[in-house]
Amino acid sequence: MADTYQRALSLHRGGEFEQARALYRHLLRTHPGDPDALHQLGVIAVQTGDPQGGIELIRQSLEIKPDQPEAFSSLGNALRILQKPRDALESFDHALELDPRCAPALNNRGSALLDLGRQDEALECYARALELRPNHTGTLLNHGNTLVRLGRRAEALQSYERAVQLRPDFEPALRAQGRTLLGLRRLEEALASLDRYLLLYPERAEAHAGRGVALFELQRVEEAIESYDRAIALNPALAVAHFHRAVALSVQASYAEAIASYGRVLELEPECAWALGGQAHLKLMQCDWQAWPQESAQLLSAVAEDKPAIIPLALCAFTDSAPLQLRCARTYVERCFPPAPRPVWAGESRAHDRIRVAYLSADFRTHPVTYTLTGVLERHDRRHFDITAISLRPPEDTPVGKRMQAAADRFVDVLMQSDTAVANLIRELEIDILVDLQGYTLGTRAGILAQRAAPIQVNFLGYPATMGAPYVDYILADDVVIPVGAESDYAEQVVRLPHCYLPFDDRQPISERIPTRSEAGLPETGFVFCAFNNTYKITPGVFDVWMSLLRRTPGSVLWLRSAGPVATANLQREAAGRGVAPERLIFAEGIPLLAEHLARLRLADLFLDTLPYNAHATAAHALWAGVPVLSCRGAAFAARVGASLLRAVGLSELIAEDLQQYESLAVQLAASPEKLTAIRARLALNRRTCPLFDTSRSCRALESAYRTMWERAQASEPPHSFSVAPPQ
Repeated sequence: MADTYQRALSLHRGGEFEQARALYRHLLRTHPGDPDALHQLGVIAVQTGDPQGGIELIRQSLEIKPDQPEAFSSLGNALRILQKPRDALESFDHALELDPRCAPALNNRGSALLDLGRQDEALECYARALELRPNHTGTLLNHGNTLVRLGRRAEALQSYERAVQLRPDFEPALRAQGRTLLGLRRLEEALASLDRYLLLYPERAEAHAGRGVALFELQRVEEAIESYDRAIALNPALAVAHFHRAVALSVQASYAEAIASYGRVLELEPECAWALGGQAHLKLMQCDWQAWPQESAQLLSAVAEDKPAIIPLALCAFTDSAPLQLRCARTYVERCFPPAPRPVWAGESRAHDRIRVAYLSADFRTHPVTYTLTGVLERHDRRHFDITAISLRPPEDTPVGKRMQAAADRFVDVLMQSDTAVANLIRELEIDILVDLQGYTLGTRAGILAQRAAPIQVNFLGYPATMGAPYVDYILADDVVIPVGAESDYAEQVVRLPHCYLPFDDRQPISERIPTRSEAGLPETGFVFCAFNNTYKITPGVFDVWMSLLRRTPGSVLWLRSAGPVATANLQREAAGRGVAPERLIFAEGIPLLAEHLARLRLADLFLDTLPYNAHATAAHALWAGVPVLSCRGAAFAARVGASLLRAVGLSELIAEDLQQYESLAVQLAASPEKLTAIRARLALNRRTCPLFDTSRSCRALESAYRTMWERAQASEPPHSFSVAPPQ
């Protein structure tokens, strides 16, 4: 009998279920009621898709021999499969009452606890099981997976690596190892791990997609797309590969292909998070408005239902509803950047001679954030403030990049570090105030803030909306972009700076040589309306107004930034459809140096702002160049920046309250050269004294805000909205 049972058990463990089943049944014919044979027949039933039948057999075994810890453990496994975790937990507990050192029961009890959401207890079970069987790869895998769920990726990696050392072809651990290295932003190691995995399992489409993510994060975009293409070739229905391919193609400005990839995602998974909004945003980039009414209505409806349809930044071009933007941000935080279970800053108090401020950004380079902020960083009062720049990209070897690096007391490149590692660095530096300049713009690392890296965390400058996150304490604004009474639409406490929240670098040069109109591609005569915003900010309603302006202003042209061939063709077609000759749209090619662009900008007569997403730094640059800006004030932050800039430069009469007034003002200015000349003269005069272009004044106001935040924190007072008095 013993030999027969051992042969059956050997076949069973080798996966020869039918042969093993036949031998177990033979044993039961010769030895009716054998508990071991009944137990193992029950296990085979569970393994071959009949958990209910397995439970009946295992219970028969336990009726005959109730002191079998392994049988209780097997019963618990079957109950887990039937999604009865509480009953399963009871079975595992029975097993451990019989044998506290039953490692399989400990391991499986951990899984039942996970089913019940009791992650800390599950981890303890796996740890006890590993004390008994330190080389059991399945338990090592479970241990690692639980640590990942608890946000402890670095520890999880140790479990996966141990499992792979013991069993180099253990597919789940290999896959988890690569995924975890990717999550830790150990990108080169992640890529090497995925390559090793694919040597053993070359047909795994998901691994090729993961390899593409690693390459994309390493900024090897072409190779990333090749990996996504390989994944799709292996599994054309793998929506995640199509999604990441769309993202990579959009970074390359291959918008038509990216739109098609998003379309494929939506065919495969109509509810795929962020795909609908991703496609709609790229269509705006291309000025493809054919489905605008339906797509925008669908997006806004999805956001109102808290569906993950569109990322918060992209939503700003579709609506100026601050409540909707808040809902969108909260959905995004919940899905992508939830608060870490264990904050890095644990609430300890700190006492520094100088307030330690760290600015976090991927845009310390040739970018509007750097153009806007560098002058402020240079003028921070080093007697009272210590300034760190934490860069999410490598330093840029350009005059702009070098000046930015020199403006901080220290410049730290953290591209290759995980969110947790960066948060730990911020803690080690004992940063008092972490100022996020990124928000949810391209390159966001909001996961760093989710770790609660610093006592005070601030949303400023780069992202003109609420982050909707419980771990962001303040948003820096002014009383125009967030008027008094609108605080409930922002998850952060509102700090209102005097005059304008947007600082400016008053050392920004303008080239002395202004090109001729001919050199800029403009006609020699005629009024020049200018709109140098990104194309995704141009919506059909605003374009309707612009075309009406051209029809009502004979000889005028609309000067736009170069939009690429597809967007250009779409805008020209839309113009023709509105009765305007396409050649009246003039497209300006990019100029590498901002100083030369500002000089060229002086050829424009009037800068036309967009709605619901205003120009920000772009409008400030137009005003700095001496070009009047006409803006329409909307409801949310991003739709009110133009109004804030105009008030701070002393030209409030150029703020319209709706598009009808906006059009009327534009027509009046185009028809009244003397009025426009007077406005330009006043702008030139105000440029020397107005708050908008007084960098030192902006810096002092910002420092006052930081000081108040810090004093509240030092007094153990919670964040609270306040206004900063104008500096004396």
